[in-house]
Amino acid sequence: MARAQILPAGQTQMAPMAKDPLDILTPQGYLSEVMDDPSLEVVMNLFKIPRAFAVSGFGDWSVGRHCFCVAWLALYWSRFRGYDEATRNRLVVMGLSHDLHEAATGDILPGLKNPELKARLDEIQSRFLKGLDIAFEDSLHADLKALDMMAFMFEIRQAAVLDQEQGERLEGFFSRQKAALLEFAATNRMEGVEGFLEKTGLGRMAERGS
Repeated sequence: MARAQILPAGQTQMAPMAKDPLDILTPQGYLSEVMDDPSLEVVMNLFKIPRAFAVSGFGDWSVGRHCFCVAWLALYWSRFRGYDEATRNRLVVMGLSHDLHEAATGDILPGLKNPELKARLDEIQSRFLKGLDIAFEDSLHADLKALDMMAFMFEIRQAAVLDQEQGERLEGFFSRQKAALLEFAATNRMEGVEGFLEKTGLGRMAERGS
């Protein structure tokens, strides 16, 4: 049994120092160390982490599949926009790694991310990126956000329709996501988004067989 600590007269015992949330044990080691030198095993774990949309019962996408989709969209988008090779390559890498922190945290619904949690997630993401010598280009953040939203639209299109009610829900999800994307594009003065959606077929839900 641990012995009680005897304190000097007049001194009160201080509350134990809060444990660093990043100092947790993962299968690959302590997270604080894993982030600083991410192994291939850690990165590939993204393909085992389900997307929140899938957890909610829609589809079976993993975070890795989503990131892969964003990277491919970055290739198509760069060609559509006429970006040079260096810009295209930076955007592809950003797409591949934009949710890298979720290898440790899992996918969390946006509505649950309060300022404190978001700051912690941003810190984890930053540590992961630094560990892989990846630097995000500020001028491409809007492109990345738009591509992230497009990838979610494609994910919705891929979800299996089990019945009419679920089909109507998916149509609603898709319409709201498309509207949010177009609003984001207008706010950030991104030209060509509607044309890109039309060219790639992403602007509408896939036709379902009867």
